[in-house]
Amino acid sequence: MARWHMRDTDRLEKVGKIRKKSRKKTHALDAGETFELDSKEWRVGGADGAFPARVVEVHKRYAFISTENDLKKVDTRDVWLAEVARKHLVAHRAERNFVAVGDHVLCTPDREHTVKSQADLPKCVIQHLDPRRSKIARLDPHTPGRAHVLATNMDQLLIVASYLSPKVKWGLIDRYLVLAESEGVEAIIVLNKEDLLAAEGTPEEIASEKAMVELYRGLGYQVFSLQANAKDAKEHPEINRLESLLKDKITLLSGHSGVGKSSLVNLFIPEIVQAVEEDDNIFYKGRHTTSFASFIKLGTGGYVIDTPGIRSFTFEEKGPIELSHCFVEFRPLLGKCKFRECRHMDEPECVIRAAVEAGQLSRWRYKSYLGILLGATGREGRIRDLPIED
Repeated sequence: MARWHMRDTDRLEKVGKIRKKSRKKTHALDAGETFELDSKEWRVGGADGAFPARVVEVHKRYAFISTENDLKKVDTRDVWLAEVARKHLVAHRAERNFVAVGDHVLCTPDREHTVKSQADLPKCVIQHLDPRRSKIARLDPHTPGRAHVLATNMDQLLIVASYLSPKVKWGLIDRYLVLAESEGVEAIIVLNKEDLLAAEGTPEEIASEKAMVELYRGLGYQVFSLQANAKDAKEHPEINRLESLLKDKITLLSGHSGVGKSSLVNLFIPEIVQAVEEDDNIFYKGRHTTSFASFIKLGTGGYVIDTPGIRSFTFEEKGPIELSHCFVEFRPLLGKCKFRECRHMDEPECVIRAAVEAGQLSRWRYKSYLGILLGATGREGRIRDLPIED
């Protein structure tokens, strides 16, 4: 061991050179050998039996995929166990996994038995990834600098929160809205457990949450208020309205742990009934009840990607120009400040700050903007002290 420490610098340099050479070879592959390849260039069928598929679950070393037809209809009953082709595994990876739930991929049946598993499922190898049209990602909490893609290719994002147990974190909702706006994905907000708010909320809490709901509706977002575990929930007009929005769409469900995402999904007759923790304390602990993201077909129409509850949500830094555009109410005023690259903080003649002071823009949303810009929002979307008075 001592000899290793004496020569570790020289050895690490040699290893580094070998790895650099390996990366150069990887990036020098022909276009047809690259992992990401437009589906228009895929060769479906043929001698290797290649077929298009959708990633429906992702685990550490493998993924589950389901076949997909020309009309982008996913046969979620036809499940295969898949691994990414080994020729791509040496490439630099900026994300937690090579594939994510929702990815459109090209697969070939595993005739050479390269997929090692005792699972009683047909096995295949993922050869190519179709460029993603949208994605929702956060920074991987376990590997700094690497992205954790929650899901891809969704049509809309359903942000699920609960009024109480756990209490709604509007800062977290704003973070999701920023990502949705940056990806061009429609965002819908669902607030669950309205029964708890009515029974246990103080008059001040009830008034405050109602005001926040009206604020976000006024911004143009659809906000639903409901009780997903009610016995007559399926007859609730809000559920009926939400069902029509999910039909024929791929919808990502995400939010804080313990807010009732699985209970909500079960209302739309999923092919796989989602397990719901029976212990009432789950609502107070905010524990995870879903352990991995899953692509699920709904009996009422459409698909949902149900994701694990999260406790923290951070994403790559966004400059003031990009970030301010993600706050929809800021857009009519953008470009009117004295300085072209105004951060909307303490610059003179800032029209955004002036609109906040005049009550034309929400002080809460402005404070949320500053929190994200300065990196001051932390765990669960909380906002620390910021340079603006309430």
